[in-house]
Amino acid sequence: MALDIHALPINKKFNRRLIAPDTWIINPFNPNFGTPRPYVLIGDDCAALIDATHTTLPIREYIEKCVTDKPLVVLCTHSHLDHTNDNYLFEDCDIYMSEYAWNEIKARRDMDNKAGMWRFSDPACGDVEMTPEQRGTYTPKILKPGDTIDLGNRVIEVLPYVGCHSPGSLIFFDHKTGGLFTGDELETGQMLVMGQPGTKSCVEQLRENLQVLIDGWYDRITMVCPAHNGSPIHPQFLKDLAENCDRVLSGIEGDMDVRSMSFAADPDSMGGRARIWMEDPDILRSEWKGTSIVYNRTRLHKADIVGK
Repeated sequence: MALDIHALPINKKFNRRLIAPDTWIINPFNPNFGTPRPYVLIGDDCAALIDATHTTLPIREYIEKCVTDKPLVVLCTHSHLDHTNDNYLFEDCDIYMSEYAWNEIKARRDMDNKAGMWRFSDPACGDVEMTPEQRGTYTPKILKPGDTIDLGNRVIEVLPYVGCHSPGSLIFFDHKTGGLFTGDELETGQMLVMGQPGTKSCVEQLRENLQVLIDGWYDRITMVCPAHNGSPIHPQFLKDLAENCDRVLSGIEGDMDVRSMSFAADPDSMGGRARIWMEDPDILRSEWKGTSIVYNRTRLHKADIVGK
């Protein structure tokens, strides 16, 4: 008989791993590499949940019973459904995101298909339907680079970064531990910088972003904490990824097999876009020192994606 995951005790539906003092990464039952991992950062006064994510398991109950009894705030790295669908479970908490992300969420709420569901195309998850409850009624607080949130002797700062994965992306720096929490903007499985419509997504922009972090923050960063494909990562990753960008920009081309562990077994993931990328001769994957960039060789530079 198949295991009923929902019948498991709460402490078996998730596990937690301490990656720095008062800093937890949460893993849902039997996750795959495409499942975002939320983080909980505990201060003296309250705790920050970085990305509520998207799971049918009771994530809030687990955090409050097994991780912390401090009041919660939610920090959203970007609006994609796999990172924000469970925001509705935290509507009595302060929820923070960028203005761009908030505009995307408001647009989703307006897409009533008159059948009691909200249907839309999510950049991360493909075509999706949401119940009215999941749609949420919260209004977030807006963050921009340079803003800070004090959890109580623990300050979280929004760092300067031009979104490549999503124009609404925010990355968070924890002044207490030196942790850099990047959502989908920086990770080892793949950096998707293919000139996606509406973004400044290209290898040149990624390289500029990395240089800002290396010049201004590298000596303070102790670990890089992405949402997918493993965490934490040593900060040397930032310099290695910059080298990878330099190789691509110098004309060293990558491999046509763009698959990563996130979608190798399911090319129809992400709304079928993985299969599209695999069949596009201009989409390549460059691997270097444990970093990976999936890019379009016709859209390497910012000038290449203007108006596209």
